[in-house]
Amino acid sequence: MTVIVDVPDYMRERCARLGGGVLYAVKVLARQLADEPRLGERTGRLGLYAATIDGGTFDECPPLMVSYAYGPPLLDADRIEIRDVTATGPLPDDGDDQAPAPAPDPRMEQIAARQVTEAWRRITDWLEQNAPASHAALLPAAPERDITALEQELGVRVPMELRALWLLCAGSKDIPASCFLPDNGWALMPLGTVAESYHWHMENQRETGRGRSGGDAPVWKPSWIPFCSWSVTDTSVGLFIDAETGEVGHWDDTAVRTVEDKSMTTLLEEIADNLENPQLATGYRPGLIGERLVWGPPGAADEAALWRPFTS
Repeated sequence: MTVIVDVPDYMRERCARLGGGVLYAVKVLARQLADEPRLGERTGRLGLYAATIDGGTFDECPPLMVSYAYGPPLLDADRIEIRDVTATGPLPDDGDDQAPAPAPDPRMEQIAARQVTEAWRRITDWLEQNAPASHAALLPAAPERDITALEQELGVRVPMELRALWLLCAGSKDIPASCFLPDNGWALMPLGTVAESYHWHMENQRETGRGRSGGDAPVWKPSWIPFCSWSVTDTSVGLFIDAETGEVGHWDDTAVRTVEDKSMTTLLEEIADNLENPQLATGYRPGLIGERLVWGPPGAADEAALWRPFTS
């Protein structure tokens, strides 16, 4: 049986950023995988594997970790898809002024985690005082092991900002009070829903065939991790964070994907600012229906009749 190995365009671009010889090295590995699909070691979820490349074997190529999906339940039995290429050693110095982006700075990640923690506590303090039903809808913190298990299942490193949020709150309960983001209805996704949504998007990416050579931009990149949706059960629209850049993006049910120049920290700080200073809010404003937060004015007539804008 002939196995087709796909290296999507966005993976080719990443290879180019890592070094002039990286794409060639990955292509060599792809030819090996076509003959021996289980060459790599299985990682976490069934169907995900990781293989290493010795950088000394190829010019202008650092040592690499290559993650790939093979066969069911993620792909057809005769298909492999390269999902991630990560340098595990120093990048080659090619003399180009536009060098590849450095690895995350642990000090900067610590600062980002503190900023997320501060913004989230401002939000939860407001909810506890003014919208206790919405506060009660938040799930407790996720253990580190659950986040690590999710990383292994997705084959993607969770960025520090999202990890910091999940270490404070691992999503929302499936009740109306769970919506707290300023789009008249957004809920934090529990980790299980995150995994389900991610796999659905990746499968949709595979089935559409977009993002392959000669195609359009990808419908979903492996580095995009969903974290928020219309509700816990309705994931037709939502927000994701790009694990490579830290930027927050939006998806909807018409295959529109928009990446904004906004970080998780900025998103949470804007929510906290709007709650604490509702007179400065643009677009949807914070309000209450009973003891739950509802951004509005709501579009539904029954909710609009009950909704009261919050004034500090």
